[in-house]
Formats: sequence, C-alpha cells, structure tokens
Amino acid sequence: MLFSRWGAFVYRFRKPIALVTIVLAVGSASLAARVTDSLVSGGWTDPHSESAAVATRLADEFGAGRGSIVALFEGDDTTDARSEAFQQQISTSLTRLASDPIADGVIGFAQTQDDRFISTDGHSAYAVARLTITDEASSNEMPTIRALIDKPPTTTKLSLAGVGPFTEDQAHQSEKELVQAEIVSGPFALVILLAVFASVVAAGLPLLVAGLAIPTTLAGVFLVAQTTELSIYVQNVATMLGLALAIDYSLFMVSRFREELRRGRTVAQAVETTVATSGKAVAFSGLAVAIGLSGLLLFQPAALRSFGIGGSIVVASSVFYALTFLPAVLGMLGHRVNALSLSGLFDAIRRRLGRPVAARVSDPSRSRWAQVARAVMARPLAFLIPSVLFLLLAGAPFLRLSQGIPNASTLPEGLESRDAAVTLSTDFAKGETSPIAILATVSGEPLSGANIATLMGFAAAVDAVDGIDRIEGPFALTDPATGAAMTPEQLAAFYAAPADKLPPALVAARDQLKDAYVRKSTVRIDAISSLDPVSPAGGAVIPRVRAVETAGVTSQVGGLAAEGNDFMVSQANTVPYAVLVTLVASGLILFLLFGSVVIPLKAIVMTLLSISASFGALVWIFQDGNLSNVLGFTSPGFTVAGNPIIMFSILFGLSMDYEVLLLSRVQEAYRRTGDNTASVAEGLSRTAGVITGAALIMVVVFSAFALAESITIKSIGVGMAIAVFVDATIIRVLLVPATMRLMGRWNWWAPGPLGRLADRLGFSHAEDAADRTDGADEDGPTDGAGDGRVSRPAPGLARS
Repeated sequence: MLFSRWGAFVYRFRKPIALVTIVLAVGSASLAARVTDSLVSGGWTDPHSESAAVATRLADEFGAGRGSIVALFEGDDTTDARSEAFQQQISTSLTRLASDPIADGVIGFAQTQDDRFISTDGHSAYAVARLTITDEASSNEMPTIRALIDKPPTTTKLSLAGVGPFTEDQAHQSEKELVQAEIVSGPFALVILLAVFASVVAAGLPLLVAGLAIPTTLAGVFLVAQTTELSIYVQNVATMLGLALAIDYSLFMVSRFREELRRGRTVAQAVETTVATSGKAVAFSGLAVAIGLSGLLLFQPAALRSFGIGGSIVVASSVFYALTFLPAVLGMLGHRVNALSLSGLFDAIRRRLGRPVAARVSDPSRSRWAQVARAVMARPLAFLIPSVLFLLLAGAPFLRLSQGIPNASTLPEGLESRDAAVTLSTDFAKGETSPIAILATVSGEPLSGANIATLMGFAAAVDAVDGIDRIEGPFALTDPATGAAMTPEQLAAFYAAPADKLPPALVAARDQLKDAYVRKSTVRIDAISSLDPVSPAGGAVIPRVRAVETAGVTSQVGGLAAEGNDFMVSQANTVPYAVLVTLVASGLILFLLFGSVVIPLKAIVMTLLSISASFGALVWIFQDGNLSNVLGFTSPGFTVAGNPIIMFSILFGLSMDYEVLLLSRVQEAYRRTGDNTASVAEGLSRTAGVITGAALIMVVVFSAFALAESITIKSIGVGMAIAVFVDATIIRVLLVPATMRLMGRWNWWAPGPLGRLADRLGFSHAEDAADRTDGADEDGPTDGAGDGRVSRPAPGLARS
C-alpha cells in the first residue's frame, strides 16, 4: 500500500530526510521573521461591491482615493480649541508634514472655521492630513510620517488615528499576543505531553515538530503575501493552528509507534506500520482540515480568503513534517523514544523507599475508556438524547447572531489609534469623519436649474431616511441677504455667474465646492449619520438609502458603512456555498477512508452539533457581554463579522481529525473481529487517551489566545477552545459510541457500486501490522490461507 511503502522509504533514508527537513525549517526562519510587514489590516471589502465601485470612482474622478491621517489635539479643561493660540499649535505641529511630498495639505478648523473639527466640550480639535499615498501604503510609512510631526507643548496631548496608525498598532499588538500565547501554551502543552507519554523524549517530539512547522508556515505566508493581500491576523491563526495540528499529528504517530514497539515489532516495522495507519489518518485528517479551510477561498473579501490560504499552508506544513521528519527521527531513536521515562523514575524512587513496584499490564479491553464505551453502548439512548438536547440548548444563543465589522474599538485600551478613534467618535460630532458617500448622476449639466432641483429633491429624500441626520453637498447654501436656503434657480445663477461679477472670496468658495462635489454629470452628496458605521445599526441604513429613487437620478452609495453592509451581504450570499463545499468534501474524504456512507453523514451531524454549541457560547459571551469581567473585554454589542465562518471552517476540519483517528482504530478492530460493540470499545480504549491529550493541548493553545486583548483574536480563541472541549468529551466519548451501538453493522454500509469503488481504491483498508505479509498479528486469527492476512467479517450489510 502507498503509505506502507512511504513508511519503509522514510525509514531507509531516515538520516538525510531528517537533515533536509531541519535545513528547510531553519531556512524558513528568515522569511518568517519578515511576515508581519507583509500583512495588512484591511481586506474587509468586497472588491465587486457597489461601495468598492464608489471608492474607485472617488479616487479616479474626485481624487479622493488617497489616504489620510487624523491628528487629534486634546487640551486641558482651560483650553479653548478655537483660539488662535491653540490653532497655531496645531499648525506648527503639522507644518513639516504638510510641506512634505508625502502629504497634500492639512484641513482643520483654521482652514474652514467648521465646528466639526472642534470637540463638543470645546477643549480639543482635530486636523486631517491628506496623503499622496493610499491608506494601505501609509501603514508602512508611519515612522516617516511620525518623524515629520512636531510634538505640541506638554499641555496638549497629540495622538494619531486612521488606517495607518491602526495598522501599525494592530501589527504590534498581534506580535505581542503571539509571543504571549507561545509563552503561556508551551509549558502547559509539555506538561500534558509528559502526562500522556510518561517519557521526556517522546513528549518532546511533538513540540519539536511544531517548532519546525510554524516557521515554515509563516515563511509560506510571507511568500504568498507578495502576490495577494493577506490579513494581519493570519499569523495569529497560523501559529494557533500550527501549534495545535503539529502537536496533534505528532501525538497520534508517536503513540502508535510506541504501541507497535510494545507489540514486538522491529523499529523498521514499527515505522512502516505507524505511517501506514496513523500516517494515513494524519494525511486524510489534514486533507479534511484543508478542505474545511478552502471554503473560505469562495469569499470575495481578502480578509476571509487570507484565512483559508494561511490555514491551508499550516495544514500542509504540519502534515509534511509529521510524515517526513517525525518518522525519520522515530526510526533513528527506536526504543530510545521511551528514554527518560517518568514511570521508571517513579519506580526507582519507590524501590529506594523500599516499596514494591507493581507490574504493568496493558489490556485495552479492561481499560477505563473501554468500560466507559461499554457503559454508553449498554444504554445508548440514555446518553444520546440528553447530550443532543444539551448541545441544542447551548447553541440556541446563535439564533440571535448580529455581526459587525472590526475596527479600532476592538483593540485594547491604551493603544494610541484605538483611544484616538474612540475619542473622535464620542467627543466630537458623530459621523463627520465617516460620511455615507453618494454619487448621484444626471443627464446633462448637473448645475443647471432643472438638474439642481432634481438633485435637491433626491437629497431631501435621502435626508428623510431614518438614521440620516443631515446632507452635505454643493447645494446646501444660504442666501446671505435673507439667511434662507437658496432655491434651485438661485443656485444655478450662482454657479453660472461670471467670475468678475462675484467677490474673489466667493469665487474661491464656489470653485472649492465644485472641485469637491462635482465631476461632469455626477455630484457627490455626503449623508451624515450619527450611527457607528461598522455597527449593525449603521450598516442597516445603507439599504434604506439605496432604496431612494428619484426620476432622472442614478446613484451609487459608498463609504465605511456601505463597505460594512456590502461585506455582510457578500458574506451571507457566500456562506451557504462555503458550508456546502466543506460538508460535501469532508463527507467524500470520510467515505474514501472508511468505505461507508453512514459514517460521513453521522460525523457531519455530530460536528454541526458541536460547532453550534461553540457558536452559541460565542454570541452569549462576546455579543451579549457575559463573562466580560472574567475574560477582560468590553463587548462591542455584536459578534465580529467573519469569525463564525472562520471558526466553522477550522473547527469542522479539526473535528474530522478526531473522527478519523478514532474510527480508524474502530475499523481496524471491526475488520479483524466483525464485532461492532467490541470494536468500538477497543477503538475508544486505544485512542481516547491520545484524543483527550490532543484535545487538552488544543484547549490550552486556543485558551492562550483567549488571553489576547484584541476581541477578534480573543473571541476566536475562546470559541475554539470550547468547541474542541465539547468535541473531545461529549461527541467522541458519548455520542460516537451511542450512535455506533444503535447503528450496529449499518455503520459500515454503502450501496453496492459505491462500496465496490471504495474497495477498489483501497483507502478504507486497515493498514495495521496484521496486514503485513511477515506473519500473523497476535491480536487476531489468520484466515488459514498462509498469507498472514486477517480474516474479514462477512460483507453482510456492509455492501448491498
């Protein structure tokens, strides 16, 4: 078989294979160190959406697509932000930046006398520095930009907001949380591995594999980021998954290798069998995880796609080292894999103290896990019904899911960009820095009397939309003689008047209005809303604005709120396809591996129950704000958009991981004995300890990321820790034995043509030591034909 031959190959060339893989990981470290600078904070925009089209038009037609930096100047309780002295401080501080080629001037109260730049208490002010580069590019130029800004007097606090400062802070926070998670999770993972293996050498191998897989993964992320946009959070998810998967896969394989040695196999046979059984399970479970993540590639926003790309690289790296470096090292270690045994140390201590040392007899059929499996299968409905009801109840909060786009408020307090953004949203007139941009197009000259009347009617209809406070544009002018709003005829006359008929100041103001709002037959109209543009309520305004129709006007709606709404719509439209791809592909993999159509269907249903419980917890904790004091966060009032589908893609694959490991051993036993109940008990007894250890490690790794101060990462960490815990306990220990007992031999059923296809492909054949041609396995009888192959149960219900 393929995996058996690969195991033999790796053992034969174990030293060069180990050396090459180590060199690859070490060489990847230099690229991994540069990954943060290649990632971006954005990517939450659907490039094919209406808001994206508006952003492109604003850049191409209005010259408004370049970036900006908001400089916030906060005075004390005695400060008058409108005073000439305070405004001079702002001007002095920003003079060098305004005159540098990287900027295109500064706009604030001094230039406009507009109170929007002044805080409601009158003690603070902000100015906007327009850049000649994009917002994304500004994030890499923040050191240069900061160097061009002079600090104001000590009585004034200066802080910067905008995409550039936000990206800079986000990158620093991401790196800090990565280091924190690694420091916290590493020692705990080692303790769990020591408890599982009772050997220092064996426990160290999974951590060593993780140490090779993670830099290789980050190097791959760096290379991909040179050609496509990847989110800054990819490195967090890559490290989180890299630790979990590399340790998981290594745990499975090291456990099987030690088991084969105990059964009297030679080192070569143990390596070959380990790769043929656990190695095959690792390859298929890795494929399941990768396919689960590949569903994210269907999404248009780059942030979601980047998680699928980064996650797939993680899986590839983890499987690669698990199938190359690890079996090569196991082949070199041989029986020394059990060196520095903790049980031997404890036995020596007992002998030193004069106490007897009991002989250890390993009998899986009498293990604690086998007893649990038999207890569950003795009364399957008594365990099945309460477990299902509990999972459904735990998932109920997910029914009230409300999603919002992550912004600076999701970062922890104390970060400059976050605090400045919060101050701008709370202490200044709301909505001024993030208006809803509407491009209204008419036929002919937009500043003619008829078209002005039409556009003013359209603007009035938008102004009447619930959630819109006021409208800004080229027509919101008043008659200086009467103070009343100018009529369409007056506005047409004003814009058509020769320059020499108007005062120079009025001509300059008119030209400024036309330059800001009018291009050919299109007029830009800004709708101001006091609602947070990234909140669900702020995004809900957009469909109402887009529903406004006026004869003779075609419009497009953009801005931050529109981008958020379009992201949510794009996500909602794509989620069914992403979920369907994940379910179908995962089911197909399980069918190929086990040759059954029942196993995949059952696995999918149980995994959905497990994930729904974690989603319910996600909403209950982070959207509703429960346990916020314990976990140290402030709820934004919504669930971070994208997190549920990201978690679904990752968790579905991880759940298949445990399913493959457990059922592989159950199938091995069933093919040997034909006894469904005994096979389930044996499979659970042989894998439950490993699965529990792997799950505990995953819970530790994910919980370490739950210590993150960023709500985006914290919520993913908490949700995934809960999901893994539920999956490894309720699902694997209770639901799997109960359902397999109820299904009996139907567990392995497949329609005739599909069954024959699975047999022909051969992936579902148990490739344990009993399948070898060098003798019979001591755990089961041979078929008497002298080929050493274990007798198989009669097909019965397995094929029809």
